[in-house]
Amino acid sequence: MKNSVVFRLSVKFSAILTAAVTIIILLFLMLLRQFSIKQEYNAFSRTTNNIIRSISTGNFRSLDRKLSELPFFVFYIIYDSETGEIIRQKNTMLGKLPETNGRVVRYSTKKTGTYEPANLLYLTTRCTFPDGRVFTLQIAQKTNDNSARSFLRGPFYMIALATIPILIISFFLSRFVISQTLQPVVKITKAAATISASSLDQRLPETGKKDELDNLAITFNSLFERLKSDFDRERSFTSNVSHELKTPIAVILGQANLLRRWGKDDSRQLEKSLNTIIQETHSMNSIISNLLQLSRLESGKIIPSMEETDLQKMFRRLKEEFQAIKPDLTLKFQDEPAKIFTDTELLHQVFVAIISNSIKFIKEKPVIEISCTQTKEHTLIEISDNGPGFEEKVLPHVFERFYRGDSSHNRAAGGSGLGLSIAQAVVKSLNGKLTAENGKNGGAVLKITLKNS
Repeated sequence: MKNSVVFRLSVKFSAILTAAVTIIILLFLMLLRQFSIKQEYNAFSRTTNNIIRSISTGNFRSLDRKLSELPFFVFYIIYDSETGEIIRQKNTMLGKLPETNGRVVRYSTKKTGTYEPANLLYLTTRCTFPDGRVFTLQIAQKTNDNSARSFLRGPFYMIALATIPILIISFFLSRFVISQTLQPVVKITKAAATISASSLDQRLPETGKKDELDNLAITFNSLFERLKSDFDRERSFTSNVSHELKTPIAVILGQANLLRRWGKDDSRQLEKSLNTIIQETHSMNSIISNLLQLSRLESGKIIPSMEETDLQKMFRRLKEEFQAIKPDLTLKFQDEPAKIFTDTELLHQVFVAIISNSIKFIKEKPVIEISCTQTKEHTLIEISDNGPGFEEKVLPHVFERFYRGDSSHNRAAGGSGLGLSIAQAVVKSLNGKLTAENGKNGGAVLKITLKNS
C-alpha cells in the first residue's frame, strides 16, 4: 500500500490541502483581528476629535453633553496645562499619564486595590480656549485585546480539532481522483506486461485525449513499431542468410564427401570438386557481404557523404570499368554536362549494380544507354538496355531480395540475387527513388530520381 503512487500522492495532497486550509483560516482571523483593532483606533480618534473641538470653542455645555455620551469604558481628564487644575474627569484611578502630544499609545495598568489590570488606548493633547488658556485633554479607553485573543483562541482549537477529519476526507477524495487519473497508467502497465519480442505488433491503449499520459502511450507505441521493424529486419536477415547459404553449403558438403570417398584419387574429379568448392565459397562470401551491406543501409548505419558530383565524369568511369571486363558492351550516354549534389561512391555503386544486372541477362552484344534530365528540383537518370526486359508478373517483385520469378533470378545466371535490392536501398539512403519498367521498344528501363538539394 505504501509503495503505491496513488497512496503517496493522496497523503501529500491531503497534507498540503489541510495545511493550505489552516493557513488561509489563520490569515483570515489575523486580518479580522487587525480590522477590529483598526476600527477601534478609528472610533477612539473620532471621539477625541469631537471633544477637542468642543474645548477649542469654549462651549462647556456642548462639552459636557459629549462627555456624558461617552461609553462607560472611556475615561478622561481635562486640566489646566499651567496650574494643573482639573476641570473635568472620569475615573480617578488613572491619574495624569505621560503626555503623548496627540499620539495614540497603548498603556497597561497594574492591579491596585479593587481595580483589576487593564489594557488601554490613550492620548494626551493640548487645546487652547478662546480666552487664551491652554488645557490638556487626556482620554483613554479599555481595549478588547483580551476579547480578541479569546475570539482567536476558540477558532484555533476548532481548527486543530478539524484538522483530522480534513486530513481523512481529503485523503479519500484525493485517492479517488488520483486513482481515476492514473487509470490509463494501470492499463498501459498491464498491456506492456503482455508485450514481448514475439508480440511486438500489440499496442498500448490510447485515450485520444492528447494529454501527457496519451503522449506516453503514443511514444511507447512508436518505440514498439521501431523495435518490431528492427526485429523483422534482423529476422529477415537471418532467414535470408540461412536460406541462401543452404545451397552452397550443400554443394560444398557434397563435393567434400565425394572427394573423401573416391574423388581424391581422380585428378579430374579432384580439380572439378575444388573449383566447385571455391566457386561456392565465393558465392557465400558475396551473399554475406551483400546482406550485411543491405542491413546497414536499412538500419541507417551507412550515412551518405554528400558532395558535388559530375555525372559525365562518372559515366566515363563506368565505361572504362565495364569495357575492361565486358569488351563487347556498348555503353552510351548523353554528352551534356550534368552535376548533382550526392554521395559519389554510393551512386556509382548503384550504376554498377544496375548495369551488371543487365549484362547478366543479355546473351550477345549488350547495349546500355544512360540519359539524364534535370529540372530545378529533381534529376532523373534513366538506364535502359536491349535485353528481354521483365515479365509482367515479375515486374512488381524486381527489387525483392532473392526473388526467383524468372530466368533472370536464377542462381545459374550468377550473382547473389541482391544487386537491385541493394541498389534500391542505396538510392533510398540518398533521398531518392528507384523504379523499374519495360521500355516501349523492349528491354528493361530503370529510373533513378534524386533531389537536387
